Amino acid sequence: MLAPLENRSLIEREPALSLEERVAQLEAANLALRDALRESRQAQKRSATLAARKIVAQDNEISRLQNLLHASRERAAALESGQAIVELGRRLILLSEANAELAAAARRVCRLDKTLCTAHAECLRLSSARDQAIHFLAANADACLEYCD
Repeated sequence: MLAPLENRSLIEREPALSLEERVAQLEAANLALRDALRESRQAQKRSATLAARKIVAQDNEISRLQNLLHASRERAAALESGQAIVELGRRLILLSEANAELAAAARRVCRLDKTLCTAHAECLRLSSARDQAIHFLAANADACLEYCD
């Protein structure tokens, strides 16, 4: 066992300060601790905000991936059930019918174009014959009048 110390100032190595100096020193230490606490709280707040943002972003990504997974599973189920093939066959039939109607319309247009060209050529021939007849009549009108007199 150790013997009790008579003079405690031998252990405590603080210089002897006046009461006012000691109060000023404690106030400065208190102010420094308060500033450090404020900075620590701000850093924790920033860290918590950043962590919350990361959590929200990860939750959003998880939700997006779950929706994508659900859609992919529905598509795979539709493909496995053969519904997609049936739907493609139905669309093929509809498009084939539309194609046949379009081809028939194109043939009608071609026939109408040929008929129109023939009619136009006939109109040109008739107008030429008409012009020749008018010219012939005009040239022979004088001879016809002399004959009639």
